[in-house]
Amino acid sequence: MRTPAGTLALLVAAVFAVAVFAAGCLALAPPPEFRPGAFRERTVVLSVEGTPGLAFEGSYGTPSKSASARGTVPTQYTVKTSIAVVASFAKAVAEGDLVVRVLVDGQEMQRRSTSAPFGTIIISQRFSQ
Repeated sequence: MRTPAGTLALLVAAVFAVAVFAAGCLALAPPPEFRPGAFRERTVVLSVEGTPGLAFEGSYGTPSKSASARGTVPTQYTVKTSIAVVASFAKAVAEGDLVVRVLVDGQEMQRRSTSAPFGTIIISQRFSQ
């Protein structure tokens, strides 16, 4: 007859063995492949607006490749992607308003703003499922 502690130890060992086995199987599985042309490429414009002349900095791009950004309002950045676009912009000063609009193929998809001192805006727009 097993004691409660012995049963618990056996259960923990079984769960651990299953987890190790499953992790090993997942490591052997190839990553999913994206076929060229599987998703339509889109032109995304990140429009950085707000208080004219407001200094900002940040980054923008796709989940796999980004570029640094530094400038003053107003300005725009263009990204070509079929998967997603990501961006982060922060005010370089305490005063003023910062607005970021995401335009996909000419249509506004998102708008975020901040008036907080040194405020940050983080944007993510996914196109694939």
